[in-house]
Amino acid sequence: MVRSSFDNLKLQNLPAEADIYVARAEQGLARLATIITRMTEATRLERMMRDAERERFDVRAVVSGCVEGYRIAYTNRRFDLSVPEAPVFVSGVPDLIAQMLDKLVANAVDFAREGSAIDVELRAAAHEVTVTVRNEGPLLSPQIKQRLFRSMTSVRPQAPGEEPHLGLGLYIVQLIADFHHAKVIARDRTGVEGVEVQVQLPRLVSDPG
Repeated sequence: MVRSSFDNLKLQNLPAEADIYVARAEQGLARLATIITRMTEATRLERMMRDAERERFDVRAVVSGCVEGYRIAYTNRRFDLSVPEAPVFVSGVPDLIAQMLDKLVANAVDFAREGSAIDVELRAAAHEVTVTVRNEGPLLSPQIKQRLFRSMTSVRPQAPGEEPHLGLGLYIVQLIADFHHAKVIARDRTGVEGVEVQVQLPRLVSDPG
């Protein structure tokens, strides 16, 4: 209703001095639409997880497939992948793990130093599987560390006129991790200036048969 009313307004013979107010209103409407869309994404995810059925799957295959997709999507960025040689099984929803990795990688790319690589590593221990995404770039500020995975937390600078960044990416990561009984840790890297985010998942070691 707001959009159609605004479109009708633009068809009227408005005085020239009104153009700046029309432009501001249009920008505000676009920002509002973005906010609603992104908040709805998190709400849909929460509802979907309530009804999702867990399955046994090879997380190594999911991570490897995702990274191949990132190499196509981010053509100006190098991705270094490290995974075990053998399959690594966990219990959960493969699509959710892929979505979680999408958010982690997008976040790493946004803050990565130009020309640097994004490292994606999967490690398997006796009872735990660890997925780590690393970049080179700015360190985490002390003020943001404690609330990094909360909704509406963002550290991105925003220029006037840009779409609002709601900080929902890492919040979605936390939702998916909670669903999989996983732990998420974000910390500054040692030896290299940058950040790593680690997701620690329970490993399935029982015989599926």
